[in-house]
Amino acid sequence: MLVNQRLYEYKEYGETLIDFYESVVKNPPPYDESWFPEEIKTCLDQIKKFSDKTVKQASSPVKIGIMGEFSSGKTLLIGSLIGYADALPVSSTPTTGNVTAIHLVQQAELKTTNTRNFAVHYLSHKEVKKCLNNMLDEAEKRGVKLPSELIDKLKSLHVQTTVDSEGIINWCEEVWNQTEGLLEMRLLLREIVLFTRCYRAYEKDLCGRSVLNVEPITAKEGLTLGSSPDDILEMSFDELGHDPSPWKNLEQPSAEDLRNSFFLISLIDITVEVSKEIWDLSSLQGTNEFVLLDFPGLGASNSGFRDGILSLQAMKDVQTIILLLDGRRSANNTAAKIRRMLEDERGEDLKNRIIVGLGRFNQLELTANDENNIDDLLEEFSQDEHTFFEELLSEDDVLEKIKPLQDTIANARKLTTRKENIILLSQVYGLKKLAQISSLIQVCSSEFSPELDKLNKPEESQQRDKWYELSEILSTSSILRRQLSDFALDGGISRLRSLLNQHVVEHGMGQILQDTKDQAVDPLIKEHAKLKNLLVNIPNYIPIVENPAFLKLREAIENLIITYRQFQEELDIQPTLKNRKNVSINDEVKQKLYHRVFFEWSEWSLLNDNTKEGIISVEKTKSIFDDEDDYIIGNPPTKTDDFYPEFSNTVKEMQDFAHTSTKEAVQGLFTKLSRDVEPYRSIFNSSMLTEIESDVQHKFDKKQLRFFQKYISRAIDPINEWQDIIIKHSQLLEIDKPINPERLFPLARNDEKHPMGQRFDWDPDKKFLTVHKPFNHQIAVLRTRHEIMYNTGGHLVEYTSWLTKNVKSNFSLALNDIIKGLKELLKLKNEPLLRYLASGEEHAQSETEPWLDTLSRISAISHP
Repeated sequence: MLVNQRLYEYKEYGETLIDFYESVVKNPPPYDESWFPEEIKTCLDQIKKFSDKTVKQASSPVKIGIMGEFSSGKTLLIGSLIGYADALPVSSTPTTGNVTAIHLVQQAELKTTNTRNFAVHYLSHKEVKKCLNNMLDEAEKRGVKLPSELIDKLKSLHVQTTVDSEGIINWCEEVWNQTEGLLEMRLLLREIVLFTRCYRAYEKDLCGRSVLNVEPITAKEGLTLGSSPDDILEMSFDELGHDPSPWKNLEQPSAEDLRNSFFLISLIDITVEVSKEIWDLSSLQGTNEFVLLDFPGLGASNSGFRDGILSLQAMKDVQTIILLLDGRRSANNTAAKIRRMLEDERGEDLKNRIIVGLGRFNQLELTANDENNIDDLLEEFSQDEHTFFEELLSEDDVLEKIKPLQDTIANARKLTTRKENIILLSQVYGLKKLAQISSLIQVCSSEFSPELDKLNKPEESQQRDKWYELSEILSTSSILRRQLSDFALDGGISRLRSLLNQHVVEHGMGQILQDTKDQAVDPLIKEHAKLKNLLVNIPNYIPIVENPAFLKLREAIENLIITYRQFQEELDIQPTLKNRKNVSINDEVKQKLYHRVFFEWSEWSLLNDNTKEGIISVEKTKSIFDDEDDYIIGNPPTKTDDFYPEFSNTVKEMQDFAHTSTKEAVQGLFTKLSRDVEPYRSIFNSSMLTEIESDVQHKFDKKQLRFFQKYISRAIDPINEWQDIIIKHSQLLEIDKPINPERLFPLARNDEKHPMGQRFDWDPDKKFLTVHKPFNHQIAVLRTRHEIMYNTGGHLVEYTSWLTKNVKSNFSLALNDIIKGLKELLKLKNEPLLRYLASGEEHAQSETEPWLDTLSRISAISHP
């Protein structure tokens, strides 16, 4: 079964149990009674918890997290991927300290990447308390040498219900004065103080809320980290400042407001519109969504500990992780620390989910000896005349000669199970190559442009050429060959985009499915079964015996929903409409056009009849009207305009044929759908309503009754109810957009300079006669016929595809509406109406208590 379908089933299962839970809340059991089993309430709470989690996870987008050091160029890498260098703040020093969710949207046209919909989400009170407690726990670990009375006071400050802001700040001041020379402790104390003061200033206004549609320029300025103090060991506590100023406008913050509230920000949401020519996202259709998560790197002295807490929290739901190493240095253990930190938090080995990027690889630190070894390898290969016929260089040969490259690759391979998931990157060169696509796009702001030129040094270009030459002499089976080649091509950016697309389609959705099953659905099924078992032991429990007519009616509606879903899925995966012979309309139009042009046009026969030994000979026949521009029937065409009358008729006929064939294909779809719903028609016969219509109108809302009639009639009789609507909205009643044959005619037409159009070599009136050669005439005929067929066929297929798109779009709207309406009929609020229509009863007949009746419905809910 398709992954998307499984996720949809999980989501529906969760929603059904949420609906069940809400019905129990409206009709609660006697929890306070001493005899009532306490486990039932606990079980219901767990069902609600895991139902919510199931719906949330099954609906969640595929998330790819990017982590690494600041110096590795993480934010610049994101700019390279989306095609705009400084879409987020970029610098060689720490600039961004928040988790940023980048939602990618495909732009239809080739345009510069655009960022919009900046939204800032703030920590809830619960999240603030958890984060603050983690900070205080870390302070206790780092303060092992502090006096015991200070440690005891610290323990008493841990947040239970309310935050003792004054007590925490006073404790930090007392410890600050005893930690001269202890850099790590002072950095943490400063962070605790700034965090606490921020919460004290904004807890009532900002906690738990979001500020939407922040201006992009405001967001970029306000979310850029300020510089950290270089002399923190020399600072006094008073120099840490005071509580930030209140916001002037909570709906439209200034850059200063965002900077002041930085410590309470939990997540930044950004929508990025990317042109297909920059990053083709078409292969990701069918996924819920694709989101890049930019995580703060390690080493931010302003907010390092807080950043780590928020990053770990957000990383729990990430499917794929990009660990960005600093490719300038061959030795680096930061990424390994990040991986261990994530694995400790998630309790699983993450190597199969990791892509390793070696950022700024163009600045790899090579010694003079390393560069000589590279030159020796290239020179040795170029001088060996037999190398092409013998085995190429092995990967080990190269790595052994170039020690920094060997160390860098080895360090990366420790982090992932797949060598092909390691990419050598030059973020700046990727942007430079992208800028060459078109003058229509910009890859950075004018302010950032000098930085690109500064970073793209000539010596790096020379070194890049050497890496490419080295890749060419590596064995074709070597992954290093591809890695070096990708780096030389565009800094590895295209390969990374492709790898991300592949992970989303092949791994991301599967991981969401597995995580949803393991973390939510399986525990939910367990609680579901537990509740059913608990209900069996409740005294005086009597199972409800439903009226068979009501069950039959509900089952018919459920089966109609399944039938329409299956029909919709089949239509969605069908690229083109098909005729009654199951032939694609596009292919049918092309076949019809081929037969019409090749076998029905008289022009080819006339040319053939006047051909002798491969040479076309024409004796011009004068028109009785003495008009040289008249085309005499029986004469072969001597100029391109002679083909136009037949071409014009053919285009009109073929458009009519495409139009008619598409309409017949739509009618065929409705015939199939009508056959599919045939088994349920008899259940919804007209007598169901007419016999009790007056009673129904008195007992139920008229709008509710009309809702039932409308969606059932549409569902069981699609041909009569909405076939004409689809045909009309798909513009199939008549041709609204006739194809202009003059614009489509691929041959030269007459104009002021060429009143007769283009003359063929065999035209006796041609001004400059050429020597007749058999093959020249034959080739000219074949080329003319090919141009007419190829050009016309392409435009007709494009027109047919446009018709198909209209049909599928309108079908999708109608099918979604009918499915939604049928699902609405099955909700609890419509159950009395369905019961009454089926059997004349509004309620199920049961001797049980109403609350027990509600609870017992859990048994009727099936799990995936």
